[in-house]
Amino acid sequence: MRTTTSLPSSVAESELFGHEAGAFTDARKQRLGKFQVADGASLFLDEIGELPLAIQAKLLRVLQSGEVQRVGSDQNIHVDVRLFAATNRDLHAEVKAGRFRADLLHRLDVCRLLVPALRDHAEDIPVLAGHFCDGIRRRLGLGPVRVAERALEALALYSWPGNVRELQNVLSRAALHASARVERGDPVLLELADLGSDFQSLSAIRPAPNLDSEPAPSAPALPPGPLRPAVEAFERRMIQAALERNGGVWARAAKELGLHRSNLHHLAQRLDLRD
Repeated sequence: MRTTTSLPSSVAESELFGHEAGAFTDARKQRLGKFQVADGASLFLDEIGELPLAIQAKLLRVLQSGEVQRVGSDQNIHVDVRLFAATNRDLHAEVKAGRFRADLLHRLDVCRLLVPALRDHAEDIPVLAGHFCDGIRRRLGLGPVRVAERALEALALYSWPGNVRELQNVLSRAALHASARVERGDPVLLELADLGSDFQSLSAIRPAPNLDSEPAPSAPALPPGPLRPAVEAFERRMIQAALERNGGVWARAAKELGLHRSNLHHLAQRLDLRD
């Protein structure tokens, strides 16, 4: 689930184009906008899909004419800015929905770089995890921070709706849990349990060996195919079976599966088991 908050038009306009003293309440002195500050250089606009339509029109004029007007001024100021923009929205779909201007999209869409979602390049998760763990070590003053093998497997199987930022947050939270078990400066190993309840159901894909039990019978041969759809199908069957055994009561099913109720609802929504 994604939650976004757009800047009010007045604030976004002032941030991008600047304002004159007295242009609005609390505008006590003149302020340069981001386009003027970046004159002769490059400007990166993140989440451009969140801009209000009124600001999109003014941004289009800047891109076409190379001139900005500060809020509260009639003077046109020439700027020479190379613009980079990013968004996690499908801007073509936003145009069809009337939330983004087609002419601005065409003006921006000169050279496009598509960044795949983290779930589409899960093979990079160990490298990213190592990078983030090194940053966590420096930031928190810990010893070497490493991720256990079973935890890495669960990270690779997770769908990552929040992409790389979510991975960083999960590892930071896990490091706080794991560091409480060791002395200051000792190595910190992030175990599966440190990742949180969203990852616990993924551990069923490859359970830890039990050396005290009898050898398990050989599993039947599995059909060939991508791993992720098979994992999701397994999760659906587990949830549906738990619901059937518990009369459709989600709280009881969550308890049986070892999940918090809200995490089970989140997982069920991701698997299209409920709205």
